[in-house]
Amino acid sequence: MKKIYLSGLVIFILIFSTFFLFKSINLSPAQIDYAYQEEYVPNEVLVKFKKDIPNYLIKESIDSIQGKIINYLGKEIVPLQWRSDVYSFRSFFMDTYLLHIRVPKEIGAEQAIYILNQNPNVKYAEKNMILHPFAVYPNDYHFNKQWGLFHRWNTSADIKCTWAWNIFKGSSNMVVAIIDTGVDYNHMDLAANIWINPGESGGGKETNGIDDDSNGYIDDYRGWDFNTGDPIHPQDNDPIDEYAPLFHGTHVAGIIGAIGNNSEGIAGVNWNVKLMNLKASDPNGNMPVNSVINAIEYATRNGAQLSNNSYGYYHDNPDLIENFQSLYEAIKNARDWPAGGKLFIAAAGNYRPDHPELDNDLAPVYPASFDLENIISVAATDYDNNLSWYSHYGDMSVDLGAPGGSGNNFPDVSEEDVYSTKRYNQYQYLFGTSMAAPLVAGVASLVWGCRPDLSWSQVKYAIMNGVEHNSTLAGKTVTGGKLNAYRSLVIFPPPGPAAPSNLNTVSNCWEVQLTWQDNSNDEDGFIIERQSGPYWYYVDYVGPNVTTYWDVGLPCGQLWCYRVFAYNQNGNSPYTGSKCAKTLPCYQCEGGLSLELNADKGTIDSGESITYAYVVKNNGQFDLFDVELHDDNFGQIGTKFTLEKSEKKIFYKTITLNETTTIFAETCASYNQRNEIKNVKANACVTVRVRN
Repeated sequence: MKKIYLSGLVIFILIFSTFFLFKSINLSPAQIDYAYQEEYVPNEVLVKFKKDIPNYLIKESIDSIQGKIINYLGKEIVPLQWRSDVYSFRSFFMDTYLLHIRVPKEIGAEQAIYILNQNPNVKYAEKNMILHPFAVYPNDYHFNKQWGLFHRWNTSADIKCTWAWNIFKGSSNMVVAIIDTGVDYNHMDLAANIWINPGESGGGKETNGIDDDSNGYIDDYRGWDFNTGDPIHPQDNDPIDEYAPLFHGTHVAGIIGAIGNNSEGIAGVNWNVKLMNLKASDPNGNMPVNSVINAIEYATRNGAQLSNNSYGYYHDNPDLIENFQSLYEAIKNARDWPAGGKLFIAAAGNYRPDHPELDNDLAPVYPASFDLENIISVAATDYDNNLSWYSHYGDMSVDLGAPGGSGNNFPDVSEEDVYSTKRYNQYQYLFGTSMAAPLVAGVASLVWGCRPDLSWSQVKYAIMNGVEHNSTLAGKTVTGGKLNAYRSLVIFPPPGPAAPSNLNTVSNCWEVQLTWQDNSNDEDGFIIERQSGPYWYYVDYVGPNVTTYWDVGLPCGQLWCYRVFAYNQNGNSPYTGSKCAKTLPCYQCEGGLSLELNADKGTIDSGESITYAYVVKNNGQFDLFDVELHDDNFGQIGTKFTLEKSEKKIFYKTITLNETTTIFAETCASYNQRNEIKNVKANACVTVRVRN
């Protein structure tokens, strides 16, 4: 039987084999692009009212545009319930006259603004404009050559990595398998990001000749060489890239995950990722199907969430797919892996004189053309943001485009091609869909690393629906668009911080102390809210790592309920549970002193348990105290008596509760001044004896 080889020289472009998924969301490429072209939030306005305008006039103004006020959490309240003295939202808590309004779409922002600006009570009204993120530029000294990540002269040609990095730069928990010609794992720009098998590393496991993790491969601590077609270089645990002079796999690895901002060479799409090195080719770039299948299975079983596959086989006859059933099943098994399905990024293919047909719908390229939902097939775009002349395409079989280089000096390269790593700490230009596919793999790993809770299908959804429209890809790819890292990353925004917990409240006369547990390490701060009737209102905010807040100046004798949440640039956490506290009754607070009973100091012989003893009045000199005894519900159970100030002096005072019961009280008192609330609180020990 003739052995089938997959050419390692083939460079792919991404295709969307799951056309039905794209159709199911009911968005056309034009609709997707239009949504991202908006410069303001539809049907929302910011309106500033003149100072000291009565609330009813503000309400009338809002009613005139049928608007509703949006709070800082994006919820709506009825305008009638709005109170300028207590209601605000975080962005404007210092300016209660600036409001964020949502209006019905039949009125729209522009008409609402016109109406409001005619109102004599309105200072100004404006659209809720959309600001764009600041870019992040790494210090890698060859970054200026990576036009596919940031194009200095034509930003429409790049994939907006500098915007994406402002949100997320990578996670070492993300493992990307590179099924290729091997990777130079010693390269200074790759070494720290090379995946190390935890089951075969540490304590001499790397070279002990034992399959320590029982995965079928001995000492596979840095991946595996699956090549079985070269007797001189048999499969072993050394997947070094020997495919000279191209060093194809090393070039692909740098595009995905060269260490960013390390003052060396280049930056990968994902600065902090783990690259699983799975060599499937001989030194000539030939990849037997069995080697590829073994690599796919290894990646699936050993924790890689996705794989990059810049190789393929050209077919003139679509019916010849029968020769690739085993490869098809391997990719399908990766999709259906019980521990979590895997994404398969595939290059669409490059022009070859012996296979001049570039339309993969007519002449498939495998594995990119397999009809499997977990495959993303990628075409190449050039320096000028056009479909590259050599790139395969297919409006039913190729999903999107990504920068793969111009190839204008074919077979030589130029600065309009893709710059990446080469073996022996070198760098070089190459072009092809093989360079476009790892850009998609890099972005997919960014999305997944940022949101590890996503499924493979959701990550694919983000890639497919994050594209920006490209006229040269329209009708040539499923999406009609080019990869956009920023748009893909924000489709599933990064999660906000973890919710705080264990909210507790302690009250006295005119203040409530809140404490909570901080469960996040990335919050920008905490928001405190207080309940009033059925609504919750902003109170204040504190900075990161703060877990205490005093709500001061409260009326005495009232119930106050609170909740807290954390926030950062990515969003808000869930709330803590609500917690309430009642400030002390006003009659206990007038005069400023209270004696709190320490029940452990006394005994109860008979009769009612006395819980509180409060000083309700003093002469200002702290020499004499008028004392009342109260039960648990603050009901007075005795008459007033006077105590003189004296530390550790025992005072005896008889209070008749009824005909048969007498109370003896002894106290020792110390004092502490709380100037901020102008309240003097006495910490005292009180012993109460009840006897017949």
